[in-house]
Amino acid sequence: MSLHPDFIHELQRATSSDLRTDSVTRKLYSTDASIYQIMPKGVFIPKTHDELQAAVELAAKYKIPVLPRGSGSSLAGQAVGDALILDLSRYLDKIVDIDPEARNATAEPGVILSDLNRAAAKFGLGFGPDPASADRATMGGVIANNATGAHSIRYGMAADHLLSADVILADGALTTLGEVSLERASQIAHDLPRSKDFSPSEGLKPLLHGGGLPPANLEATLYSAALYIRKQYNQQIRTRWPQIWRNTSGYRLNYLLPWSPSRPPQWDEERYPNLDPSTFNLAPLLAGSEGTLAIMQRMTVNLVPLQREKILVVMPFESIADAVDAVPAILEKKPSAIELLPRILIDLARDVPAYAPLIDFVDDDASDILVVEFAGENSAHLRRQAENLGRNLRVVTDKMQQSNIWKVRKVGLGILSTSTSPTRGVTFIEDCAVPVEKLGDYVRGMERVFKHHNTTGVFYAHASAGCLHMRPVLNLQSAQGRGELREIAEAALSLMLSLGGAMTGEHGDGLSRSEFLEKIYGEEINDAFRVLKLAADPENLLNPGKIVSPPPMDENLRYGESYAAQPFTVKPVLDFSAQGGLVNAIEQCNGAGVCRKFDGTMCPSFQATREESHSTRGRANMLRVFISQAMSLRGSSSAEAIYKTERETASQKNARSDVQEAVANSLDLCLACKGCQSECPSGVDMAKLKYEFFNDYYKKHLRKLRDYLFGYIGTFAKIGAPFGWLVNLVLGNQAIGGWAKKVLRVSEHRKLPEFKKTPHSSLITPHASLTTENRPLNTVIYLPDPFSHYFEPEIEEAALKVLRAADFHVIKLPILGAGRTLISKSFLDAAKKHASKVRDEIAKVDPEGRYPVLGVEPSEIYTLKDEYLSFFPSDEKMKALAKRSWLVDEFLLREKNDGENYLLRVARFTRKEKEQNLANENATHNANAKSAQSVDKNERTKVLTARENQKISLHGHCYQKARPPADDGLPVGQEATAEMLRRFGYEVDIIPSGCCGMAGSFGYEKEHYELSMQVGELILFPEIRKLEGEIPVVAPGTSCREQIEDGTGVAASHPLVLVANLLSQI
Repeated sequence: MSLHPDFIHELQRATSSDLRTDSVTRKLYSTDASIYQIMPKGVFIPKTHDELQAAVELAAKYKIPVLPRGSGSSLAGQAVGDALILDLSRYLDKIVDIDPEARNATAEPGVILSDLNRAAAKFGLGFGPDPASADRATMGGVIANNATGAHSIRYGMAADHLLSADVILADGALTTLGEVSLERASQIAHDLPRSKDFSPSEGLKPLLHGGGLPPANLEATLYSAALYIRKQYNQQIRTRWPQIWRNTSGYRLNYLLPWSPSRPPQWDEERYPNLDPSTFNLAPLLAGSEGTLAIMQRMTVNLVPLQREKILVVMPFESIADAVDAVPAILEKKPSAIELLPRILIDLARDVPAYAPLIDFVDDDASDILVVEFAGENSAHLRRQAENLGRNLRVVTDKMQQSNIWKVRKVGLGILSTSTSPTRGVTFIEDCAVPVEKLGDYVRGMERVFKHHNTTGVFYAHASAGCLHMRPVLNLQSAQGRGELREIAEAALSLMLSLGGAMTGEHGDGLSRSEFLEKIYGEEINDAFRVLKLAADPENLLNPGKIVSPPPMDENLRYGESYAAQPFTVKPVLDFSAQGGLVNAIEQCNGAGVCRKFDGTMCPSFQATREESHSTRGRANMLRVFISQAMSLRGSSSAEAIYKTERETASQKNARSDVQEAVANSLDLCLACKGCQSECPSGVDMAKLKYEFFNDYYKKHLRKLRDYLFGYIGTFAKIGAPFGWLVNLVLGNQAIGGWAKKVLRVSEHRKLPEFKKTPHSSLITPHASLTTENRPLNTVIYLPDPFSHYFEPEIEEAALKVLRAADFHVIKLPILGAGRTLISKSFLDAAKKHASKVRDEIAKVDPEGRYPVLGVEPSEIYTLKDEYLSFFPSDEKMKALAKRSWLVDEFLLREKNDGENYLLRVARFTRKEKEQNLANENATHNANAKSAQSVDKNERTKVLTARENQKISLHGHCYQKARPPADDGLPVGQEATAEMLRRFGYEVDIIPSGCCGMAGSFGYEKEHYELSMQVGELILFPEIRKLEGEIPVVAPGTSCREQIEDGTGVAASHPLVLVANLLSQI
């Protein structure tokens, strides 16, 4: 059902914020990180608190349900519904205050938890609960979900740290929920007409039987209901409550008493919950309420001191059951965390480029492991604690390696959801918690359930708290899989109840588990839930269908009964077999929202725009809608009705076309940085999907003229090079150059590249002059690229000079580039033909495939290692070519058969020169000293010694950052460039930037220029400005260097130019 026109008119008149009711936006917000999908009525993105309140007040007037949403990373379907979505993540993201003395912070609901922690860390403080999604989870979601994390045995749940909250009630009224005296709570509660007082005779019965309450003075109604529950349900709560502190099922009624059946093992406060029984605080009720009681505008939370010292212990076990059996004994040693990492998670992480280098803490033959953390102030004491765990363990003290272990653990959800088919780990009972001493019984019981259903499941995460995340492997696109979904959920419920556990220990009820609350708590406490909900929300307008009056857990499935998908192209040019085909490559996205983080490379367009449609998840969702034959425009909220099941009518064809254009618009702002290829734990490769989509799209649509110029720039450059001086003169003319930019729709702020004369290098061995028989073994093949060959030939010359210094014979291929620009502009058929030509040209000079193929431009040389294999997945020669293709930086770090590093040849050359200079001067002083004699001879020594303390800042190319580890274990990508520079004595500082924003031709294009610069301003430009010109900047990517100069005025150098200049000075 769509929004009422009068509501839309009034809201638009009252606010300046975005109200979006178009079908594309609604589709984007119809999913979260769960298995569910429900079309919302619309999306409102408030810019201010007043406008948020206005929206809620008007929604109440028109009886329109509302659903507050942060990053949409909820796993149980809390963030989807047939309601007006209130996206609080875009603008309401300010940290209002941090009070280090009081140890608390006040934040708006859109603040990212990791941002809050970074700000608090300046004072040695942090937010105790640490969910794995902290780098994208908003504080509103953290509280509404009652989030916790790996350190819950010390810090408890989010409810234990929420001090107060400014909220909007269901009718739009404002109030603050926080600690008050019992007397004051009673006064608020009695601010009601007597007929509305909560009493067994007058208050409870109307609520339970649908009588409801008028919406007047909801604050008083809420207090009255809470006090009534505290008094009337005290004994029932103590009797029927799950016997575990790690529990977020239902509402936190036990905090009203306050009481808990148990406490976190390392909780260091006197009380748990840490609430004064003589006071009354409704704020903890918001924790885990999933936006069903009130909408938070800002919250004040408790902060905890950060632990100065930490030690991790890696303990291997033969099985998961054996590992969890050991947990009670380990808890006696007072650790701060115990996390389970199953072998399958470790194996899958090795296949994700960003995480593969982090797995060195696990032996290749290790089975399932426990990671145990000890934290405190005394490292020696922590070491003794760790060693007391026994033998056959690994103690990790290095902070970087500790960070790597936690990174692998935190991406468990995405990695374990990876599959090459629709049969994959499914999230619906992933959050059961049981008393830790019964954890082994729980694991063995669920293993029997899986076996009964002829499937498997994966357990991981919070062993210390008895809360293992679990992923049964099912195919929800099949009727059998959907049937097993319910059967396994009910079996897990029965097992959990028999062990005294909770159905959710962290991720909440949502659509997955709300159905089971009555079985968990019994009818009486479930009635109390309804009393609380109806008191706070009499019209059921706040995120309806969660906790109270939910739909069945197997309705509204994303992959429901009517779901069907087909690829958007019959014959893809690129190979998707490793992802299980094109359809599965799209469906691989599980919605976890890792792409919404604000560090790393993924996803630059989202980081700059903060628009869901420009995240990797948003694009994957749009592609999934497209391949499933477009969403219905009827506005049905049923997931089964969303997808087309009959032959297309004319209107449905139009709908499909609309979706296609929405996909095209979304992918248009994808910078194809390949950050998702490396960092998405589920392995979504949006750049590859973009290339394939537009290759098909432009078979039916007209291309822009500039696509041909940029795509075929190598060809055009080759034609124009002989007349380069004339081209430069003509395009350098302000009038003609401006006209050319206008015609091509190139930004007037960009400078068109200028041709430079390409020198005839004496450093190249003419390949025709040597036969394959008499060619030296120390031969390398150099693949020129159009950028360094025609526009920056000094880079090509520098590379050749360094290679000759390392005593290599260099054969330069006559063909130009790997065809990167053809791929970037989705000329895939032409790019594939060019790849064949490159392969054939290399075969002419190296038929046996003996010689390395080298280049200087990351985007070009990595095309040989990436897209070429996708063009020719079965071509063994292409596979061999990929293995021996390197950036010059990477190659110089490799070793000869005799074990000598290639770079040592250059170093040996420089050492000999240095030693000779010193010998000539009869120097007895340090090499850094200046000699009054032989100044000319000593100049070479000064060059060498000067660089030993010289700092340099490196910005790596996106494709370098996306590289997986090399088989030989030596550095590749950005790390290889940094290591090469270090070998020459430079102190290298890697700028913590993601994409620079240029992305080849992207930043040149007029409509993309502003976004391109916004991406640069995220991290890269500010970091370079801090250097104030005192520290040189190097960047291997030609686009990166252009962007850095345009954005900061700093002329960055190619690393090999620095090295070559160094060699020329000695």
